Amino acid sequence: MRRPRYPETVSITQRLPALAHRDFRNFILGSFVSNVGGTVQMWAVAWHVYDLTHNTFMSGLVAGIRVIPLVIFSMVGGVFADRYNRRTILIITQSCLAIFASLIALMTMTGHATAWSLIALVTLSVIPMAFNNPARQAMMTGLVPKADFPNAASVNGIQWRLSEVIGPSITGLLIGLPIGPRLGLTFCYAFNAISFLALIYAVWLLPDRFNAEKRDKMTLPMMGDMIVEGLRFVWGKPILRHTMTLDFWATLLSGAEALLPAFAAMLKLGPEGYGFLASSAGVGAMIAAGVLALLPPIVRQGKWVLAMVVAYGLVTIGFGLSPNLGMAMFFLGATGAADMISTVLRQTIRQLNTPDEVRGRMSATSMIFNMAGPRLGDFEAGAVASLIGLRAAIVSGGLGCLTIAAYFAWHARELREYRHLVDSP
Repeated sequence: MRRPRYPETVSITQRLPALAHRDFRNFILGSFVSNVGGTVQMWAVAWHVYDLTHNTFMSGLVAGIRVIPLVIFSMVGGVFADRYNRRTILIITQSCLAIFASLIALMTMTGHATAWSLIALVTLSVIPMAFNNPARQAMMTGLVPKADFPNAASVNGIQWRLSEVIGPSITGLLIGLPIGPRLGLTFCYAFNAISFLALIYAVWLLPDRFNAEKRDKMTLPMMGDMIVEGLRFVWGKPILRHTMTLDFWATLLSGAEALLPAFAAMLKLGPEGYGFLASSAGVGAMIAAGVLALLPPIVRQGKWVLAMVVAYGLVTIGFGLSPNLGMAMFFLGATGAADMISTVLRQTIRQLNTPDEVRGRMSATSMIFNMAGPRLGDFEAGAVASLIGLRAAIVSGGLGCLTIAAYFAWHARELREYRHLVDSP
C-alpha cells in the first residue's frame, strides 16, 4: 500500500526570502519598534491639538505646516545619503528625533503644552526626519540582493502598517486611562522617545560599509550641483516622475487623516473608539502587505498602481458617508489596503529603476512627494471641512482622487504600460 504524499513544509525564509538576511531582519525589527512610537505620537498630537482647539483648521495645520521644512531640507538630506555614511546619518537623526519627543513629553507633563507649541516642535522635528528618511530608504536596498528587494519592500510594508495598527490603539488606551488625558498624552510622547533606541541599536549592529568612502569635504556649489543632478535624473525618467506626481495629487485631494479626531467626535466616540478608528487603515494595509509578501511579484505594476488609486478614491467616498464606527472602520481599512498595494509597487518601481549613486536623492525627491501630498491634503481637508462640513470635505476628496486616476490613466502611457521582471540572483 502506497503512503499518501504530503506537501513539503515551506519555511518562512522561503516564503519571505528577505528575512533570510540577518542585517535586514535587525533593521526591520528596529524600524518596527521606532515606527510604533512615531505612530503613537502622531495620533496623540492630532488628538491633543483638536482637544485644545476643537478646530478642524488647526488639525489640518499641524500636518500641513510640516511640508515647509520637508521641502527645504529633503534634497539636502538626499545629497548626504548619497555622499556620506548612511549608518551614521541614521544614528544622529534618530537621536535628534528622540530629543524632540522628550521635549514634547516634558511640556505636556508640566502643563505648558499649547496647540502652537506642539505645532512648532512637530514642525522642527521634520528637519532631522528630512535627513533620516532618504538614508533609511536608500540603505534598505543594500541589505538584500536585488532579486529579494520586492519581497523586502513587502515585508517593510507589513512592519510599517502593523505599526499603524498597534500605534493608534496604544494612543487611545493611554489617553483613556483613569490617570487623566494629560498624563496619558505624556506617556504617548515618552513612549516615542524611548522607541528610537531600537532603531539606533539595530543600525549600530550593521556593518560600517554604507558609503563610508565618501566622507570628503563637500562645498555648497558641489551640493547644489548634486541636488540639480538628482532632480534632473528623476524628472528625466517618466516612470519615476509619474509614480511620484500621481501619489502627490491623489493624496493631496483625498487626504483625511487630520479629520479623524473630528469624525470621532461626530460619531460620539471616546479615546478608545478614536484609537480603533485611527488603526483601521493600518489593519487593511497590513493584510494587503502580507498577501503581497506571500504571492509572486506582480508583473503589470503600472496598471495595478492606477487601479489602486481608483479603489482608494471609491472607498474614501464610502468612509465619508459612513453612519457608524463599523462602516467607517471597514472603509478606512479598505483605504489602507489600496494604499499599501500602490505603495509597495511604486517603491519597487523606483528603487529598481535607480542606480545606487543617485538613490539617496531619488529617495529624497520621493519623500517630498510622498509626505507633502498627505500633509498638504490634511491641511486642505481641514480647511474645506471648516467651510462645507466634515462629510462633504471627505467625499469631495474621494471624487478628486478618481479624477486624478483618470487623468494619469489617459496621459501617462509609461506608467500604464509599465512592467518589470526581477532577474533571479
